[in-house]
Amino acid sequence: MANNSINWVGNRVVDQSSSRQAARTQMPDPPAASPPPAAPQVQYDTVYVTPPASQQGPPPAAERGYIPYYLTQNIGRSVRAEFILGNSSYVDKSGILIEVGVNYFVLQDVNSRNNIMCDLYSVRFVTIFTGSGPSGF
Repeated sequence: MANNSINWVGNRVVDQSSSRQAARTQMPDPPAASPPPAAPQVQYDTVYVTPPASQQGPPPAAERGYIPYYLTQNIGRSVRAEFILGNSSYVDKSGILIEVGVNYFVLQDVNSRNNIMCDLYSVRFVTIFTGSGPSGF
């Protein structure tokens, strides 16, 4: 007696007894799980904060009260800068102050006309000459 049922792959099964598949017992469907209770919704007020206005322009070191500001007021004058090297060695450089940066300044040597860039952080003393004559020396 031929059984005309179809297996799980979709093929026709002629004889159920020769099938290698074991008969399955039908399991009852598990009860439908109820969804978990919803968490309470919290409403937050939207607050928009505008960033503080940034100041455009030179860095603060170029403002009044800083050494670069003071040196900038003396561009074109003759100066002598004394530097400390190591623990106790001093070296001095003299020239016309031609440029000032945040952490450096430039002197023009009056004899050789070479520019000397000086590190502002190693300067101990700066003498600004106010004497007569173009060089002030």
